[in-house]
Amino acid sequence: MIIHIASFLKLLLLYLTFIHTLSARPVSYVGGWTFMTYNNYDSNSALLHYSPTSNYSIGYKSEYWQKKEYFLNSINLNYLIKRINKKRSQANVYVKSGLGIISSDYANYENKNEVAGHLEISTDWETRRYFISYLSKAIKSESIDNTYMQKARFGIAPYIADYGKLHTWIMCALKHMPEIEDTITPEVILRLFKSTNLMEIGIDKKKNLAFNFVKRF
Repeated sequence: MIIHIASFLKLLLLYLTFIHTLSARPVSYVGGWTFMTYNNYDSNSALLHYSPTSNYSIGYKSEYWQKKEYFLNSINLNYLIKRINKKRSQANVYVKSGLGIISSDYANYENKNEVAGHLEISTDWETRRYFISYLSKAIKSESIDNTYMQKARFGIAPYIADYGKLHTWIMCALKHMPEIEDTITPEVILRLFKSTNLMEIGIDKKKNLAFNFVKRF
């Protein structure tokens, strides 16, 4: 009986940890795989990564930027710098990096290929009711693209769901890209997640739609 109770408590702890790491984070539980896809007016991307430990993950990312008409395919290394667990909240700081090949036939590039890298620093804080996040990202290549952006989000859960039930978040986001005409773009996002699946549907001020999906397995 004692063995069954200990096993149950161990499985419960693993399950609760899994639920808390389900958010769109770049590091999963030990031995976990994660598939992420992000799609909006600017770009479409897909990322598959594996977490050998709870502190870092390695993966492959393919990203297409629509207006600039280029693909960026890269090997990614993501690292959890700091995690702060409190009784009713959790905070995280991550560094996400990638190195690969950028390819474009836009304008005068004519199927040009270059080595490119990207670096992102992100942080988030959440309770079961509130969510705040911020990221800063740069993409660098020799001539095809040099992009910088930053994003901030604030979210609130309209109800507190039990573990294993459908969780809902309503979020407001701001994206800043100095190189575009409207440097700041607001967006409203509906986030839904249950079990190992997370889905987001968003719309910005120009009525451009976004769709994001995360699956852990």
